[in-house]
Amino acid sequence: MTTGPILVTGAGGFVCSELALALHRAGREVVALDRAFDAATSDRLNGIRRVEGELAQVLDALGPCAAVVHGAAITASPERLGITRAAHIRRNMDLLTATLEFSQSARASRFLFVSSMGVFEPDDTPTPGGCVTEATRPTADCTYCAAKHAGELLTASAAMPGFETLSLRLGNIFGPHEAVRESRQHLCVVARMVAEARASGIITVQTPDARREWAWLPDLADAIARLMTDHWAQPVLHAGAPPVMGDLDLARAVAARVPGTTIRLASPPHAAIRPPMSSGFETALTHTAWTVMDDALDHLIPLEAAP
Repeated sequence: MTTGPILVTGAGGFVCSELALALHRAGREVVALDRAFDAATSDRLNGIRRVEGELAQVLDALGPCAAVVHGAAITASPERLGITRAAHIRRNMDLLTATLEFSQSARASRFLFVSSMGVFEPDDTPTPGGCVTEATRPTADCTYCAAKHAGELLTASAAMPGFETLSLRLGNIFGPHEAVRESRQHLCVVARMVAEARASGIITVQTPDARREWAWLPDLADAIARLMTDHWAQPVLHAGAPPVMGDLDLARAVAARVPGTTIRLASPPHAAIRPPMSSGFETALTHTAWTVMDDALDHLIPLEAAP
């Protein structure tokens, strides 16, 4: 990868703010771009150049860069945002295509599109090992899922000599500093369980039989920072194979750390959940030393409970 700053779009959000920090820790110059940074995120990104504004309006003011990580996206549903499905798709596609065009004009040599395991439906065929890999054909068609899948195709088609592209599908992620934003109006299952336990002393497990992979965000961010200098041999990759845990076991682990918490199971039928994620390729993510859930919760719950 050539020298110069790495642009991270969506850097005010949960995942990409941590990724900007990981790149900074790795010694890279980083430009963090978002429509708006809240005060807490600005404090965390102290020492990193931050650019605020509507993406299409501020890209042209940026100079050359070595690489781009595009994480800016509208994840909240069109119904929640009060817009049409077509408008939702257009907003996500406009964010991507504007950033792709900028990246080539800014002479970036690499472009990483942050995609999602949301492209899969629960009944998409897993591999014989029981996991969803890059070999599994995605079929999800919600507007967010469709935009991510279409984004993968557009990202691959933009590759050319001197401009490598990669789409990285992220799965279930948890960690500190997670918060609801206008464009991301939900918390992960771990954060919701912690919030329920602290607020009401009751955790309702909606899908007790579900098994999910759980990537501790600081681990994932450091791994992606390594991936930025790794060999990219595939157009689409999954973010490794994080530890897997059932929802009921997760609720028990959270309850053990919040005294007096009761666990309730939602009445059946329970929603189907896709199988856990894995990857069929050797990459910088393959041998990540993932933080196990017990250790992560020991860190997360006291942090979340702090005033």
